[in-house]
Amino acid sequence: MEKGRVTLAITLGLFAIYVVAAPFFTVYQIQSAAQKNDGEALSKHIDFPLVRQSLKEQINAMFAKEIAADEDIRDNPFVALGTAFAGVMADKIVDAYVTPAGIIELMTGKNPRSGPEPGNDSVSSSGREPLKNASMSYDSMDKFVVKVEGANGGEGKFILRRRGFDWKITEVIIPVE
Repeated sequence: MEKGRVTLAITLGLFAIYVVAAPFFTVYQIQSAAQKNDGEALSKHIDFPLVRQSLKEQINAMFAKEIAADEDIRDNPFVALGTAFAGVMADKIVDAYVTPAGIIELMTGKNPRSGPEPGNDSVSSSGREPLKNASMSYDSMDKFVVKVEGANGGEGKFILRRRGFDWKITEVIIPVE
């Protein structure tokens, strides 16, 4: 009877360690895949539709904030048309950029750009390792935050959420610079 209790206690202890360590291990796998430029391995840890949606919402909110702050623009009758056009353009840019290669660039703290440098698709070309010196912490039992300092001093965040026993990046918060 005592042996069964010890086995149960060890099993529960190992399970608790796994549950607590799982997002750290997932971040390690993400970082490793990014360093190897392994888009397929990286993609397993990213919920691309949710990441795209979070970025689109942030960009649209930035447009709205800029319009609200500028009185001359706000009173212009063509603002609604311009805002709609800007939103469509932002959606297209986010859809094109949120790829494994684009996510790797964000992980190195770089600002988004139109695409990889011609003839150079290496991660090491940025001079920084993905998620190097990132700080990591639980925000809740189902939410884990990885913070990365951007090239211009802003702080980007990668939000991982629990999906059963797995963790996936579901949101990327870009620094406002």
